[in-house]
Amino acid sequence: MKYIHDLCDVGYLEIPVVSRWQIEDLKSGEARVSFDLELTKTEVKYRGGRAHFAYGGAEYEVNIDDLPNIDEESCEVYAYIDGEWRELSVASARFYKLCVFQRGWAPTLMIDGITMHSVLENPLVVTARKVTRAWGAVFECCTGLGYTAVEALRKGARRVVTVEVDPNVLLLASFNPYSRGLWSPTIDIVLGDCLSFVYALRDSSFDFVIHDPPRLSYATQRLYSEELYREFYRILRKGGGLFHYVSLSGTKYRGLNPYRGVAERLRRVGFVVERVREGYGIDARRR
Repeated sequence: MKYIHDLCDVGYLEIPVVSRWQIEDLKSGEARVSFDLELTKTEVKYRGGRAHFAYGGAEYEVNIDDLPNIDEESCEVYAYIDGEWRELSVASARFYKLCVFQRGWAPTLMIDGITMHSVLENPLVVTARKVTRAWGAVFECCTGLGYTAVEALRKGARRVVTVEVDPNVLLLASFNPYSRGLWSPTIDIVLGDCLSFVYALRDSSFDFVIHDPPRLSYATQRLYSEELYREFYRILRKGGGLFHYVSLSGTKYRGLNPYRGVAERLRRVGFVVERVREGYGIDARRR
């Protein structure tokens, strides 16, 4: 199985994408199969051990025997690229891949075997509970697969500027059918370091900030720093809102309460902490 390697900077790619459930459908000869992970269904004709279908304005003829091997534990996602199925994963200094854990769920991003989204329920359902509000111009730190930026638009944002430091994450998002909204005309994607980028923003230039960092660790501590929170406060207009996701992953084993430290640092730079929602994050506002 080949992997994807070259960074695609053209936005969302509308090509066939499948996981275990769609592969099972093709192997069992289902008349309608999804090639965007259950967002839509496409009519499929079978002749001579091959599946024929149209998707994204192109015609496809796929050999059933060439479908990826799967079992009941398979979570991998595959895209049909240049006549073959390629696992949506990237092997560089770290290993990245998309995984789907139930039919009809949006993919989860995994980095070095660590999940960046829930594996117990649909990541989109969790995102909708995390982002309960947004308005006006929104700045987001840590794009990921774009679920949070897209949800911000649904909750009332007028436009979103979102920053992602890792090009491999955006590469995988470009193949993910559930990330296609990330390339909306009302979302600007910036590839770069969030803290470095926010320094260049004007004072009081945003109405809302969404901060969706990975869990707290030595490698991510800058994303939980008072320095960054001070910059968030500076770029917000008076009365502007902030949502800070805080992961509880691993904290019970280390005896940590990350909410307490995050809330204290937010208060020190001037934020009013309005609500702490364990399992989701902290809602705050600029004075």
